[in-house]
Amino acid sequence: MDFETLENSNEPIISYSVYTVDTILNQRFLNYAHNHFPHHFGILKHQQIELDWNVLNADFISIEGVGLVKAVGRKTFYPTANTKYIIRAKNKEYDIQQEIFIRVFPVHVADNLVAKIPSLKFNSELEISKINEIPKVDLNISTPTINTSKPNLISLNDAMKTHEKSAFSFAKLISYFKTKKSNS
Repeated sequence: MDFETLENSNEPIISYSVYTVDTILNQRFLNYAHNHFPHHFGILKHQQIELDWNVLNADFISIEGVGLVKAVGRKTFYPTANTKYIIRAKNKEYDIQQEIFIRVFPVHVADNLVAKIPSLKFNSELEISKINEIPKVDLNISTPTINTSKPNLISLNDAMKTHEKSAFSFAKLISYFKTKKSNS
């Protein structure tokens, strides 16, 4: 042992881990900090975190907002905004603090995406005469000009924009175009 190790051998040592808890999946995931932002962690709004800690060489250990805690423990937190947690370890000679910053991000952008649902318009009424027979519906769609052997999404989309009908069945629409192309 060198002199510096002997001199600081009584200094409290704070170690901790931050876990993100997914209550829907009933799992917890270790949350890592980036090298440029040590002790900074991120979660999505409405997620919870678990803080695990282990403190050595301390007579008093506390977490700001919680109070005195044991040397080894786990606590669940429910931050709704950016929050700072401070673990403090004291003994006769030293008073050490470890700050942990949790950044709460808004709900994931994919949860806010909205897909526009096409509307369906029919020119005639449907009448079902037999259960095993499906009536033919006239979609009143004129044949679009498609220069490729297989219609692509862009040409299908353009064809649909020129008409007030929507693609209620993509498979039916492609079948319709293939039938019209083979009849031409």
